[in-house]
Amino acid sequence: MILCLLLSVGCGTDRETTRPTIGPITESVYASGVVKAAGQYQVYPVATGQVTEILVHEGDTVKAGAPLLRIDDRSTNASARSASAQVRLLEHNASENGPVLVQLRESLAQAQDRFVVDSANYERQKVLWSQQVGSKVELEQRELAYRTSKATVVRAAKALNETRERLRTELEVARNNAAISAAGNEDRTPASLIDGIVYDLLVEPGELASPQKPVAVVGSAHDLYLELEVDEKDIARIRVGQEVTVTLELYDRTFDAAVTRIIPLMDPRSRTFTVEARFGDRPPRLYPNITAEASIVLQRKGRAMTIPASYLVEGSKVLIGEEELREVRIGLRDLERVEVLDGIDSTSVIYKP
Repeated sequence: MILCLLLSVGCGTDRETTRPTIGPITESVYASGVVKAAGQYQVYPVATGQVTEILVHEGDTVKAGAPLLRIDDRSTNASARSASAQVRLLEHNASENGPVLVQLRESLAQAQDRFVVDSANYERQKVLWSQQVGSKVELEQRELAYRTSKATVVRAAKALNETRERLRTELEVARNNAAISAAGNEDRTPASLIDGIVYDLLVEPGELASPQKPVAVVGSAHDLYLELEVDEKDIARIRVGQEVTVTLELYDRTFDAAVTRIIPLMDPRSRTFTVEARFGDRPPRLYPNITAEASIVLQRKGRAMTIPASYLVEGSKVLIGEEELREVRIGLRDLERVEVLDGIDSTSVIYKP
C-alpha cells in the first residue's frame, strides 16, 4: 500500500495552471532621479582670495544681484585704487584749466606775441630797404626772425592740440581701466543671478575662495521639478505630457506629475536620457536632490484580458498543454501581467513553464 502511494506521488503530472482574467492594466516605464530646483546652479567666484564675510545663511531667500559673501583680494583692491588715482590725475591735466594745457597755451601766446613783433619789424625793414635805407644784412636778419617766429607759433599750436588729444585719450583709457578694476571689486562679492533660495554654502570665513571651487548653491524657491533618468531602450516611447507616478523617500504615498521636457542627448556613461517632469499633486515640502522613483505611464486600459508575465514562453507563446505551445498576440505590459489580444480566450487553461 505504501509502495503504491509513493509511485503515485512520484509519477504525478499536476502542474500549476491559470486562466486569463479580465481587469485594468497600465503599461509604464520605470525611471529614477532626483528633485531639482529650477535655475539651480553652483556659484563660482571670479576672484581668488580669503573669504572675509558670509552675508547670507542657508535657507535665506535672495533677490537677483544680492551679494552672498565677500572675498579679500588685496591686489585687485590696490589696482582699483591706483586706477582711480590715475583717472583723477588725468582729469585734472586734461581740463582746459589744468597745468599742462595752461602752460602750452601760454607758450603759444608768447610765440604769437613774438611773431607779431618780428612780423612788424620785418615789414618796416622792407619799407626802409625799398627807400635805400639800411643794409641788406639787416633786412635778411629781420626776415629770418620773422620766419623763425612763424615756425615757433605753428609748433606751439601743434603741441597744444596734440597734447590736448593725447590727454583726452589717456583719460578715456584710464576710465576704462578703472571700470575694469571696479568690476574686479564686484567680482570680490559674488552675487545671486536669480530670485531664489540659498540651498547650500560651501565655504566658511577664513577659507580660500577660487574660481575652481563653488562657494554656494542657489535655486528657485518655489519651482521644483523632477529630473529622471530613462533607459535608452525606453526613450522612444516617452512623450511630453505623459502621466508620471512618483514615489519620494520623504512620504509614504505617491504623487502625480507629468513629463514636461525630454533632453535628446544620451549620457554615454549611464546609457540613459534625462526627462523632466513637473508635479501636479505637489508634496507639502520639497528639497533639491532628494531621491525619486517614478513610473511614466505609456498606456492605460480599463478592461483587458491578462495573464501573469511568468507564464510567457519565448516572449509571445503560452503552454496550453504540458508540451503544446501556442503563439499569442501581446498588448500592454506591466511588471507582473501582460495583456493577451489574440491566441487564447478567457476560458483557456494555460500551464506555467
